[in-house]
Amino acid sequence: MKSMFYLLAVVVFLGGCSYKNEAINLSSYNAQYLGESSKEKKSVLIESVVDARVDKKTIGYILKDGKKTTKLFSNENFEKKYMDGLRSALHMAGFKSALDAEADLVVSVNIKSIEIIHDGKSFDKNLKGMIELEVIIKKGKETITQNFKPSASKWMKPSYSSTDLEPFLNELFSDSINDVVSRLTRH
Repeated sequence: MKSMFYLLAVVVFLGGCSYKNEAINLSSYNAQYLGESSKEKKSVLIESVVDARVDKKTIGYILKDGKKTTKLFSNENFEKKYMDGLRSALHMAGFKSALDAEADLVVSVNIKSIEIIHDGKSFDKNLKGMIELEVIIKKGKETITQNFKPSASKWMKPSYSSTDLEPFLNELFSDSINDVVSRLTRH
């Protein structure tokens, strides 16, 4: 009986200390757009947001001693979340929604890459992230393609769950949406 208790204690201890790799979720866009506003109240149509990544579930990995040990994953529909966030930020920037025939700007967004890397460094920035976007803007007969690659890094306390990375992913997405909308105010 005593050995059974010790075995149970060891299993509970090891299970509680192991890294829990759960799906990382993305909350709705945090409506805090503080960039420039559209001075002309231009109308915008978001034609599409496409997640062009080959592996739509993997969003990064954990590095330990220079080796990828654990893939980070998410079950989110990044296309829908990005579309909703972009609409919200455009509205806050003073743009009007429009139908295809009457839009001053027609915007298409391709999500090319999402990458979050967490390493075991104790006293340095141990969390890095990057989102790569291609934004195609049609203004009359002119088509402009712009690439965005917002990135961030910071130190994060030791973590035993991938869900601790959610605020960082939310921050990356909000920053990328704000960058795109800020650029659109100049067109």
